Amino acid sequence: MNPLEYMEKNKKNMINDLRTVVEFETPSYNKKLLDKFVDFISGYLEENLKCVPEIIKSDNTGNDIKCTLGSGKKILLLTHYDTVFSEGTLKKRPFRIEGEKAYGPGIFDMKAGIIQTLYALKYIVEHSEFNRQIVLLMTSDEEIESGFSKDIIIENARDAEYVLVMEPSLNGKLKTERMGVGTVKLTVHGKSSHAGLDPEKGVNAIIEAANIIMEVKKSGIAGINFDVIRGGTRSNVIPDLCIAEADLRFRSERMVSDIKNLIENIKPVNPLAKIETEYNIRPPMIKTLKSQELFMRAREIAHEKLNMNLEETSVAGGSDGNFCSYYAPVLDGLGAVGDGAHSENEFIYINSMPERTALLYYLINDL
Repeated sequence: MNPLEYMEKNKKNMINDLRTVVEFETPSYNKKLLDKFVDFISGYLEENLKCVPEIIKSDNTGNDIKCTLGSGKKILLLTHYDTVFSEGTLKKRPFRIEGEKAYGPGIFDMKAGIIQTLYALKYIVEHSEFNRQIVLLMTSDEEIESGFSKDIIIENARDAEYVLVMEPSLNGKLKTERMGVGTVKLTVHGKSSHAGLDPEKGVNAIIEAANIIMEVKKSGIAGINFDVIRGGTRSNVIPDLCIAEADLRFRSERMVSDIKNLIENIKPVNPLAKIETEYNIRPPMIKTLKSQELFMRAREIAHEKLNMNLEETSVAGGSDGNFCSYYAPVLDGLGAVGDGAHSENEFIYINSMPERTALLYYLINDL
């Protein structure tokens, strides 16, 4: 039985397993629920892949999972199991199937990608096809910038021959290039006072934060958007604290330097204000000659084995693949075909799962 026939035969099992993992709620900030999923998936890996996974423990985020199969040249498979949805979302939007679409929190980003990865590996295990080392890494904090997992990802990418990222596709297209992403956090310290009796004795932290935001806006620098601001306690109290957070999207480190220089050279309205800046940066996923060759090989395999026309694209969103492209060729977007990531309408096309899973198998086998 060839890989596609195997996946088509097991499509019902794939959907049942997909339902199971979707029904494990895994919000990035909820360690209890994240670790509950790790307990389940560890048993799944032992039973189905004959692999005793390594649990990489974290004090604050969920634990990461590493499963190593075979030996030889190393292929790193990257997945993450955390989602952006808070506990209780599943009650409002349970897993459901409507026609050829399956819906559920995190189903597109990226629990369907996890199931596709596991079934491609199951085929390899059942057919004893190990002429390389395959390392599956499942991380817990991709949706919150991979603070815990970043060093683990880089460590595993350093000696990898190739890195395959099971993030969802973009309308079926693979992702060969990603912009850098990150956040800027401004913490403005002012001084509180009575807003009616002694306003001049206070230092308004909200005004200071607003001044920085407007100066950034007037500068015309692209790629930075302040989307969160928190400050103040009561309407009759001058606020002594304000926190503002911005999203960053950039194609080069130079753009980050320009943003840093701009923010750090804006003078406070009140010289008594104190401003702290904190940056969390995920570098761009760069397209190299080797990564382009990797995509071209994937396209040839898709055409030869599956009669599939595979395309590539560049996207603004980041993934854990961004950390890897400086060490090994990266091919991203090998996961689900669907749409609506991070939204209430998130879905996948069920009928695409066997074909995409077979593609992953063929690519691993070819490499």
